Amino acid sequence: MIEILDETTEVCLVVRFSGKVTGAEYQQFLDAIRDHLKAGDPVGLVIELAGLQGYGDLESAWKDLKFGFGEYQYIRKAAFVGNQKWIDWFNRLIGPFTKAEEKHFSEGELTSACDWACE
Repeated sequence: MIEILDETTEVCLVVRFSGKVTGAEYQQFLDAIRDHLKAGDPVGLVIELAGLQGYGDLESAWKDLKFGFGEYQYIRKAAFVGNQKWIDWFNRLIGPFTKAEEKHFSEGELTSACDWACE
């Protein structure tokens, strides 16, 4: 499941990934990030990983990979909250190809992550 959280602003998208993520859910996330990028300025991104179990289907994995090499290049700062395993995997995959400043926050530090990425 992917939820757009209330902490989202015009310049920063705040989302929670949990359970198994489907392609349809991932598309909603992509639509939200594209809406934020329409202004033309890089945006902040906060992803809270709350009990993320992985991809629910091949479509979500493919969309995640395309995001990592596509829209993610326009992210100014990315804060990841929670599950270190998924954060490490994502950073190894797209880290060499991004300009985003990235930072990990422990579970329960969503407010601090928002303060950092959305400033």
